[in-house]
Amino acid sequence: MRYTIMRIVIHICIFLGSLSHGIAQEHLSWEDLSDVTWVEEHDDTLGMTNLIGTFGEHLASFNGKEVIISGYVIPLDAMGLSYALSKTSFAACFFCGQAGPETVMDLNVTPKSVPSYRQKDTLIKFKGTLVLRESNETGLHYTLDQAKEVD
Repeated sequence: MRYTIMRIVIHICIFLGSLSHGIAQEHLSWEDLSDVTWVEEHDDTLGMTNLIGTFGEHLASFNGKEVIISGYVIPLDAMGLSYALSKTSFAACFFCGQAGPETVMDLNVTPKSVPSYRQKDTLIKFKGTLVLRESNETGLHYTLDQAKEVD
């Protein structure tokens, strides 16, 4: 009898452990996001050159998954409606010519949810669903969708 109860408890623990593993967030690093190859492609219709990304197998495995990543919030408009998350602070971000497109992502958060005093120079951790885009007219090939700040 005692042996049977112990087996049941062990099976329940294994089952619950496997459930929590299936819904756990993946920790994503900026190094993971560098698993990409960029090719320039000229668009005659728009008269401009776009970058087309080919994502490596490791990076592609994160697509559509809930991930956690830390970075610096860069406001994209004066109204506080649109943000990017950058590997580096504002002074050295991709837009300033100090890094590549793999060091910044579109951050879909609730408008005005990131206080201005926490933007640009404060490392903040976010959780959300990673979306990879081979090409994007905005130049941002990564999106953290439904992002929320976490501790």
